[in-house]
Amino acid sequence: MALFRNLGLLSKITLVIMVILLAFFALTSYVRYRQQRAFIMEEAVEKARIVAFEAIRAREYISDELQRGGVELSKERYGMIPVVASNRIGLLVAKDLGYEIRQVSERYRNPENAPDDFELEVLERFRNSPQIGEEFAITSVAGEPVFRYLKPFIADQSCLQCHGDPADAPAFLKEIFPLDKDQAYGYEIGEIIGAASVRIPMQRLHDQIYANVRNDLIVIGGIFLALITCLGVLTRAAIIRPLARLGKGIQEIIYTGRFEEKIPRRGRDEIGTLIDGFNEMIDHLGEKTQHLEESEKRFRVLTETARDGIISFLSNGQIILFNRQAEKIFGYSKREALGLTVDHLVHQECASLHGVGVSDYLAREAGQLMERPREIIGRRRDGTRLGLDLALSVAESDGHLFYTAILRELD
Repeated sequence: MALFRNLGLLSKITLVIMVILLAFFALTSYVRYRQQRAFIMEEAVEKARIVAFEAIRAREYISDELQRGGVELSKERYGMIPVVASNRIGLLVAKDLGYEIRQVSERYRNPENAPDDFELEVLERFRNSPQIGEEFAITSVAGEPVFRYLKPFIADQSCLQCHGDPADAPAFLKEIFPLDKDQAYGYEIGEIIGAASVRIPMQRLHDQIYANVRNDLIVIGGIFLALITCLGVLTRAAIIRPLARLGKGIQEIIYTGRFEEKIPRRGRDEIGTLIDGFNEMIDHLGEKTQHLEESEKRFRVLTETARDGIISFLSNGQIILFNRQAEKIFGYSKREALGLTVDHLVHQECASLHGVGVSDYLAREAGQLMERPREIIGRRRDGTRLGLDLALSVAESDGHLFYTAILRELD
């Protein structure tokens, strides 16, 4: 805190603005991250939806074309089976995208189509609630976070050739998958036969989120930096420079004691009002100073031309005024006398003063000295004695007492 107080005004304003902007920058970064995360997740859902839909459409298209062309499936054309073909197409697409796309079923034939725990749970929900069109969530696979998406397959007429009544299934298929060991026969139209399952590693999504957020923050940081620079320039022009001129004007008054130099007037804002007030203060102080100088001049003329010696001193006896007649009486010049104590001007024969000291003597005798003049024995600079008629007065200024002695040499 002490370090902050000792900083310049521009540094303080810049630091405060930076702290505020950094707070906004942090808040903006958090909001942008949440927005980008939501956007990327929506985009991931949409991409997974498209991929799954295309996998289903690929299976349906191949099945329709096989039926329309009258193509008979055989062991040599195993790769033309719609589910197998679409699954292999999905693998190729997944390789290009960095995703994992496959078809899963509770009653699978190929072990590669066996569902994991998450897929098994979703397939059960599809079966119990046929109106559910899709499911997605973020889960963990092998300790790594993964975005999962499943879309159900609905059995249609093209599916029944291989998965309907076993009696209607191709001979090669029954040979590969014997009826007593296979669980994928017996489906009916409209029944959920499986699902297209899409996996997207979350690291890919996070990388995309961080890349988007980083680009956004670079732009926002550049804007904030430009804003700080502009605010710094404007602050210097609108606040710092006028205040610096004001401070310079005050210092010049302190060093020179003159109230002549004014600060050029500017707009009607708060600083302009402050400068106008400063200029008015200069005029007022100039008038006061002129009156004070005239008063001091009159006082100086009065004291210097007085026929009596006039000496002013503090309560500790230190002399602060020594007029010309006092110089003649005591033989001290004004320069020599100022700063001395009045006991240097009192002869040793005046024991009442020399025995107790100036402060105590004044505290005890000042009242009587001010009531009427008194004769005292003084001492010149060369030590000789002289008789003096003393009249004493006292005044108070800023809580301090000072005394004025009017002295006349006795014949």
